[in-house]
Amino acid sequence: MPTGTQKKPKRSFLKKLVNGFIIGNADNDPAGISTYTLTGAQTGLSLVLFTILSTPFLINIQAICARIGDVTKKGLATTIKLYYGSKIAIASMILVIIANLFTLGADFSAMAAALNLIFPQINILFFLPLIAALLWVIVVFKSYQTLSRILAGIGVIFISYIITAFMLKPDWVVVLTDVFLPTIQFTPNYFLVAVAVMGTTITPFLFYWQVTEEIEDHPSIKDVKSEIGQVSFGLIFSNLISVFIIITSALTLHANGITVSTIGEASQALRPLAGDLSFLLFAIGIIGSGLLAIPVLISTTAYTVSETFNWKTGLNRKFNQARSFYTVLTISLFIGLSIALLKFNPIKMLFYSQVVNGLITPIILVLIIKLASKEVIMKQYTISTTQKLLGWITVIIMTLAAIAAFA
Repeated sequence: MPTGTQKKPKRSFLKKLVNGFIIGNADNDPAGISTYTLTGAQTGLSLVLFTILSTPFLINIQAICARIGDVTKKGLATTIKLYYGSKIAIASMILVIIANLFTLGADFSAMAAALNLIFPQINILFFLPLIAALLWVIVVFKSYQTLSRILAGIGVIFISYIITAFMLKPDWVVVLTDVFLPTIQFTPNYFLVAVAVMGTTITPFLFYWQVTEEIEDHPSIKDVKSEIGQVSFGLIFSNLISVFIIITSALTLHANGITVSTIGEASQALRPLAGDLSFLLFAIGIIGSGLLAIPVLISTTAYTVSETFNWKTGLNRKFNQARSFYTVLTISLFIGLSIALLKFNPIKMLFYSQVVNGLITPIILVLIIKLASKEVIMKQYTISTTQKLLGWITVIIMTLAAIAAFA
């Protein structure tokens, strides 16, 4: 295996573009799509600006994570343990596991509901175990890179929200006024939705995945600018889609008093474009994004646990070379599947899983920002004052939203 000191081969522009789409579309998983839909349905256009402003914060955090990976050449969980000690490492590991498992269960549940829209006669007890088994084989036998590049194209489906928004022919002056001069509702529910929006946009599993991707790409500190530039494109695209999901949902669902309690109701936001087939377009997007995101979630869970306990890690290893790693990966997949089979309301589960993410993320961010600011870890490559400031602003905003929601 090449070391971090070897020169990294140049990758084509197309490959960089696809990698950016993969990371961006993994962020727009079923939980994210449903949360943005519910946000537009419940709060109209008042949180669109919040989503737009979260984009530079997200890019900044991912840039910091990329830098940590390129400089330390160690996983995020390993670096946390080396600097903060075992107790903090285990505590942060538990938080990440909670966030990931909640999101896994919600994503499986959303995929089941989406499949049920297409095949209403077939029980999810038949669907979901087959999907879980398929994903396990794909991840364990290293076919995920190929599949992820195919599934990355599914993100293009969500351009349908942009098309739908323009098909509705709203008064864009009024829309933009409502977006950039929002009416803030000082209620716990409003801020709970804000927590969910931030939790699904800036989410822990992306931090760990970013560091892992950097390491497995044999990093050099010189790669930081090019790597984050590649990822930024995907993140900007995913957040643009998020903005239009909220706008379209506000113009269709909120305007007609539809609060969204089922996946079928959520799909109605695309009715102006797809008519009676809106459920099919929405369902394909949910299923595709779930197939892309679930392997990332179970892999980051396995990396986090294995690094914390100094077990051998890596999707590039065979099963018998990293038994503990693959065991954690398998158990997390099984738990996510089991949560979905309990048949909780998919929309509620999707939403509250992102609330959990929103509550956990600021804690993980504090650890990341402090790590990236320490010369003992980063040497001469500590993050800039601007990066640090944007990071702390992100922590403060997410914390204040959580306090407002629960105070």
